[in-house]
Amino acid sequence: MKKSKRGLPHSVSMMLLMLYDAACVAVSLWVAALTSLAFYPGSLLSFFRYAWFYFPAAIVIYWLVGFAFRRYAGVLRHVELQDAGLQVIATLVSYLLLFVGDLVQESQHLLGYRITKPWIYAIAAVLTMFLTFFGRAAFKIWQSIRTRWIMARQQSRRILIFGAGEAGVFFKRKQDNHPEDLLKPVVFLDDNPQLIGRRIGGIPVFGGRERMAEAIDKFRIDEVVVAIPTATREVFQYALNVCKEKRCRIQRFGTLDDVDLSKVVLTNVHYEDLLHRVGVSLDMDAVSRFVRDKTVMVTGGVGSIGSEICGQVLSFGCKKLVIYDFNENGLYHINNELSEVYDPSRFALRLGSIRDEARLDEVMDEFMPDVVFHAAAHKHVPMSEINPREAIKNNVFGTYKTAMAAIRHNVDKFILISTDKAVNPTSIMGATKRVAERIIQMLDDRYATQFAAVRFGNVLGSAGSVVPFFQKQINEGGPVTVTHPDMRRYFMTIPEAVQLVLEAGAMASGGEIFVLDMGEPVRIYDLACDLIRLSGYEPGKDIPIEFTGLRPGEKLFEEIRLDAEDCDKTSNEKIVVLKPVPRDEEALTAALEELSRRVEEGDEAALFEQVRLLVPTFNHEIPHASEEA
Repeated sequence: MKKSKRGLPHSVSMMLLMLYDAACVAVSLWVAALTSLAFYPGSLLSFFRYAWFYFPAAIVIYWLVGFAFRRYAGVLRHVELQDAGLQVIATLVSYLLLFVGDLVQESQHLLGYRITKPWIYAIAAVLTMFLTFFGRAAFKIWQSIRTRWIMARQQSRRILIFGAGEAGVFFKRKQDNHPEDLLKPVVFLDDNPQLIGRRIGGIPVFGGRERMAEAIDKFRIDEVVVAIPTATREVFQYALNVCKEKRCRIQRFGTLDDVDLSKVVLTNVHYEDLLHRVGVSLDMDAVSRFVRDKTVMVTGGVGSIGSEICGQVLSFGCKKLVIYDFNENGLYHINNELSEVYDPSRFALRLGSIRDEARLDEVMDEFMPDVVFHAAAHKHVPMSEINPREAIKNNVFGTYKTAMAAIRHNVDKFILISTDKAVNPTSIMGATKRVAERIIQMLDDRYATQFAAVRFGNVLGSAGSVVPFFQKQINEGGPVTVTHPDMRRYFMTIPEAVQLVLEAGAMASGGEIFVLDMGEPVRIYDLACDLIRLSGYEPGKDIPIEFTGLRPGEKLFEEIRLDAEDCDKTSNEKIVVLKPVPRDEEALTAALEELSRRVEEGDEAALFEQVRLLVPTFNHEIPHASEEA
């Protein structure tokens, strides 16, 4: 058994505590018996005669009562006053059971007489309470001295705790017991006027949030910890703005999702805190009704969006989940992750490409899915610019083949994952996704399967997205690279994106494109500055920002709908549905056939010209060799 960096494993510390308590019981009984000898010389004969089994019996009873009162379930360094109360009760119960047991054995003539006298039990109980109290108090005192000694020898970060409630007090105690973290809480802030001016755990509650800037200066604060699980986005944004101004790092401790505070750790700001808007709340009852007891297939199921879809449809009670992906390593990892939470019989993993019609038919024949979420795609703009033919093969014809396989196997609904880059695209990736949207709208008119698309912006935290890239650059000391100071993007979190996909699936009746109301677009430069400040640095001073220029296929602003697309509200005010635009299906079919031929021929100039025929708003030039390099 390895020793953790926090100290001994709990099982070892529990055994040591039990041995200490056993010694306390034995010593207490012995001293009590010897003390009573001066007053009752003949009372010890039976006691010493049967001490060889009486001591072990007393210790075992004390242990069993201790377990019943959960006195060995906690962590020794977190022992508090309420634990002392349980200790008193457990000790009294233990010795009462010993006394009753002695009376029973006497009445049944097991030994012929009482082993010991009542006053010995009373004296022993008091001594046991004292010795066990003393041991635990000595440990707490030693822990406090150790904390102060470590903090005196090392440079700890001075912490302001915003929130003097349960989470804030717990965090303070946690740091007191773990000085090796080098975090020293020195002051509380709380908006509760009844707490202001009081001291909690030896440190003052200085005031409400309006005094945060003053407190940071007065107490020489290095870091603010927001310890309010119920904090609204506005409250957190206020703290964030103050910390920006004071160049002070900010972190969170505890959220509404954290039930067991003892397992909560400090985290950097959540991705949704960077959106500068209220998070999206969707109709999960409708989603539950949509996927419950159905067989769901997710293509691209190991990607950022696909894997989140997999987890959510399992949580909403789908009968069977089929995860289809060409990434072997990804399938291995998602199998391990899902197996820790769900019964492996509820999901199946199948290796295959969306370009392989035979494999698609084979898998759909095996499982006969009711719903298909099509998340498989080449999504990175620069990679698609370098490899336009592969982007078309995958995003256009892979989508077409997957959709046709769904039709052949009587799938009820087929939901395409699209992107705002499909609107007036300047990249081949965006153009391929727009063609995919047109394909599923065409197929919806022709077949019984209901086809719909979900279009959203950049996803914070997804593989290869800008935030993890910026964080890596910050951790390496910079510079942080931004393509253009005025570039703006719509952003959403992975859970928001997937909830949109699931609720859109529940709403879809066929042919729609659903779009999330993502508020105002976020300037990438501002996003980079936020992340630098949240990491405790000053943009342009501690961490430089460099502008690298637009890459091929990129544009400054993304749009969420075409000029020709009318939109309607849905039952959820955060979701709009775009009405299908007029289309010539015969012309679209012929254009796709010609696009397929040009992909095979490999003439990129002809290829791009054909894409423009399919997507008239496609504004793009073929990348030059120097740009590709």
